[in-house]
Amino acid sequence: MSNKINGLFNVLFVCGLAALPAAVQAQTPKSLPPKRIVCSCAELRFILKPGASQTFLLPTVQSPVRIEVSFTLLNAGTQEPSELMYAVVNQDPSSKQLTWIGTNNDGSTAGSSSLKGNLIASIFGGAPPTTNASLEVASAPARTLAIKQNAATTIIPGHYIVRFYF
Repeated sequence: MSNKINGLFNVLFVCGLAALPAAVQAQTPKSLPPKRIVCSCAELRFILKPGASQTFLLPTVQSPVRIEVSFTLLNAGTQEPSELMYAVVNQDPSSKQLTWIGTNNDGSTAGSSSLKGNLIASIFGGAPPTTNASLEVASAPARTLAIKQNAATTIIPGHYIVRFYF
C-alpha cells in the first residue's frame, strides 16, 4: 500500500510541477506598446519688475502637466548654475489639490502638494536661500500658478518664457 501511495504522490508531484510554469506564465501580463497620443504645448512670454508676479492657469486636463521656466535679466550675465526651473504638476480630481515634483535651477528636486505649501521651484541667486524668482501655487482649486520675482535680490526686470506640455 505504501508503494502505491508513494507512486501516486510522485505522479501528482510531477504533474503539479509540469503545470506550474503554465500557471506562472498565465499570471505574467503581456508587455503593452505605448499608445501614440497627440500632446499639446503652450507658451507664455512676459517681463516682471522686481517684486511683481504673473499668474496663469494650468491647462484643464486630467494628466500631469510639465512646466518649463526660463529666466534671464538680460544684463550680459548668466545666472549660475542655470536660468531654468521646471516642474510636473497634477490636480487631484476629487480634492482639487495640486501635487508636484519641482526642480530648482541648481538641480535640486522636491515633491510636495498644496496641502503642505505653495513653493514648487526656485531660481536661486547663486545659491539657496537667495531666491531671484519662484514658481508657486496661487490657487489650487482654480488651477492657478504664479511666477514671482524677488525685489530684495533683483533690481532689473526679469524676462520669462514659460512652456507647458500636456
